[in-house]
Amino acid sequence: MKKILGLWICALLWGVVAAHAQVLGGQLILRGGFSTNNFKGDRSPQMGRLPGYNFSLDFNKTFHRGAYWNTGVMFGTRGYDMDRSSVKFRAHNFGIPFTLGYKYDVTGNLAVDGRFGTFFSVDMAGKISGGKSRDDVQIGDIDDYHRCDGGILLGMGVWYKRINVEYVFRRGFGAAWGDFPSGSANHMIRLGYAF
Repeated sequence: MKKILGLWICALLWGVVAAHAQVLGGQLILRGGFSTNNFKGDRSPQMGRLPGYNFSLDFNKTFHRGAYWNTGVMFGTRGYDMDRSSVKFRAHNFGIPFTLGYKYDVTGNLAVDGRFGTFFSVDMAGKISGGKSRDDVQIGDIDDYHRCDGGILLGMGVWYKRINVEYVFRRGFGAAWGDFPSGSANHMIRLGYAF
């Protein structure tokens, strides 16, 4: 019953957002795909990439010819896999990007675009697994853990009609721990559809 109610709420929210996008004269884009995550900084040589996911509901609004601004909501992962050990850190987060971009029509059906901007994200759940104790530690139980992150976002994509393939690089500058001088680095390859 809870799942059915949740699906009804999601469908209702989707309808409201889609209607709002039409009123504002913008474009609604649903994107999802694969990501690789790690942290960059003084300790980053020990950290390997951790595979993850990223989904978003984006809103593009053209303001001059091919120039547009973009915002939306993103759900994805950040984390790392320690080289030469079994320690893995994975956090599931919610983010809000804001970017400016330009879409260039190559032909009537084919276009390319690029965008650059910023993002803010909050970790909702996650854990560290492995290590000396071999027990999972939830992020809520980690001392001095910082759930919030922010940084830059760079995206490049190819469009065929309403279908989009996009590469996104997202670099956070917030340290996950007070004594952890590294920020998250995410590489994403995503498939999207514009409504």
